[in-house]
Amino acid sequence: MFKSKKKKKKKEIEIGSIIREMVASKGKKRRVGEVLMILMDQPDDPSLECVEVDPEELTTRTKGSDGMKMFRVKKSRAKHYTPRKKLFKKKTYEKGTIVRQKRGTSIKYGQIVCFVHPDGLYSTSHEEGYNGKDFLECVEISPKPGLAQQMQADGEPKRFTANPKQCKIMEVITTNAQGEDCTVRRLKIEEEE
Repeated sequence: MFKSKKKKKKKEIEIGSIIREMVASKGKKRRVGEVLMILMDQPDDPSLECVEVDPEELTTRTKGSDGMKMFRVKKSRAKHYTPRKKLFKKKTYEKGTIVRQKRGTSIKYGQIVCFVHPDGLYSTSHEEGYNGKDFLECVEISPKPGLAQQMQADGEPKRFTANPKQCKIMEVITTNAQGEDCTVRRLKIEEEE
């Protein structure tokens, strides 16, 4: 017996949907918008009244003092839009990022303060963003809530240089169980750690 393939149900465009034009106007980019109204000018292919939004931030675009940028597009010429670049943006090392360094069985937590070129050359990571080669210079921190700096006997913060291949970017939690902002920062540490 043949199994029939289930057809994937197409998500219906409705008021509040974020859409992108499938075909751009001549000489322009395809616009992204939030549907404000569905006009029943043609029941089989209605027009969508949209407010234009930024494709990355999904914030409303304005034009001078006139208010929001608006546009119309036929439903057949629009499709649902998701800002994939922002959603699937790869995490990268930046100053201030908290990392976990694991070497064998020893684990250290630190906050990146600087980038160091492996050959002692000038690092381009400071101006252009992490280049994928530099070592990470970190101030050691405690993984306990509050993320206090670890200090040496002379009162200076403990520092360490880490190979990025031995590091993992840690998620910092700044809210309590009720979702309210709190001043005590803590790390999201998985059970296997």
